[in-house]
Amino acid sequence: MRDIVLILGTLFYLPVSLMAPAAGLLCWEWFSIMSPQRQVFGFAWGQPLNSVVAVATLLGWLLSRERKRMTPDVVPWLMLAWLVWMTLSSAAGQDPDQAWSYWDRVTRTLVPVFLCFVLMTTKARIHAMIWVLVISLGYYGVKGGAFTIVTGGHNIVWGPPSSMISDNNQLAAAIVMGLPLVFYLWQQTANPWLRHGLIVAMALQVLMVFGSYSRGGVIALAVMLTCFWLRSDRKFVYGIIGVLVIGVGLSLMPPSFWNRLHTLNDVNADSSFQGRVMAWRVAVMCATEYFPFGAGFLTPQMGFIWTHFQMGEDPHAAHRIYFQVLGEHGFIGLAIYVPLLLLPLRNASIVIRQCRNQPGLEWARDLAEMMRISLIAFYVGGAALSLAYFDGYLVVIALASCLRELTAPERLLGFKQPGADGNRRMTAQAAVAASPSNSAA
Repeated sequence: MRDIVLILGTLFYLPVSLMAPAAGLLCWEWFSIMSPQRQVFGFAWGQPLNSVVAVATLLGWLLSRERKRMTPDVVPWLMLAWLVWMTLSSAAGQDPDQAWSYWDRVTRTLVPVFLCFVLMTTKARIHAMIWVLVISLGYYGVKGGAFTIVTGGHNIVWGPPSSMISDNNQLAAAIVMGLPLVFYLWQQTANPWLRHGLIVAMALQVLMVFGSYSRGGVIALAVMLTCFWLRSDRKFVYGIIGVLVIGVGLSLMPPSFWNRLHTLNDVNADSSFQGRVMAWRVAVMCATEYFPFGAGFLTPQMGFIWTHFQMGEDPHAAHRIYFQVLGEHGFIGLAIYVPLLLLPLRNASIVIRQCRNQPGLEWARDLAEMMRISLIAFYVGGAALSLAYFDGYLVVIALASCLRELTAPERLLGFKQPGADGNRRMTAQAAVAASPSNSAA
């Protein structure tokens, strides 16, 4: 039955994607992040339905009157430079077949992100994409939180198979990244039932992070909650709520969870951590010996590379997005990647400044604050796992650029309404609504 519903829904959405490519992009990202085709049983399992939606969306965009340029800041061009460099590193990689296979996967991940820079031009579209992220990740977060309660925390929560967040650590980092966006939707939602549902979803997703047994996920959660508490105007109230939620969650966890966390106190005795340290050394050696391109996608964790650099040791993944990029794409690849992570934080800060004391743009300021916390949490969680090509945070990066463009002063002040002096400016909210790019959601 799930197969039939998914197939019919996809077929229904194809003409929608052709007529409204922005709507097609939402469906495309839903397939990409949530992988609903892996939640069915039968003939639709694992089918590339997202490719069908992707073709319809791209065709609809090319034939539409939608703009064909990206946001005017440097971030999309930096992401394009990153893709070009990863293509060169794949061509020069030590295992070209492996590198090109993963290059194809990463490229298909980045194409809809580039479309976000082009099509996310209105408040309605940006809100819709936030909902897609929250629903796609929240499905696994809520499901995992409920699973943790039912099993008493004795079983580890895993992500969808064959996806970028299939590992428990990767899923935990993705869920933590999405929590600030859930809170933003709670802020913007008037329906009391939906607000209650979002609160329950946030609590269950916190439990899911504990149920993943991911030490990096717990650290990222702590950093995210600290950032949220610091920017809050109601520190006492939110502090009490946070302590209660975390206290209840931790009280449900069995001794095995605490034993897992206690390994943070003695990293020298933690074989998993020591394996990661060796993987970081291998990444540096790959970037140095195979300068300037690095070893290529996935190659630093291959057996023949470890035989060359760390003979006698079992191969390990980098388990850190920064060393992952360094080993696979070299020092130049990392030099492109780090600014790509930092500039969206600057974009969010610019939006906050632009929207300060602007009536009607409180939503943009709140969203920028939550985006900033979301990205910081992911960057912290990414310091403990290999998830450099996850489209969830890349979409947030794109939305930060789009939000900056939408709230730019020159855009808001360019719209005026008639007044006694014929020169009275509109409110910021009215200016955004009057923008030509808002003619269609």
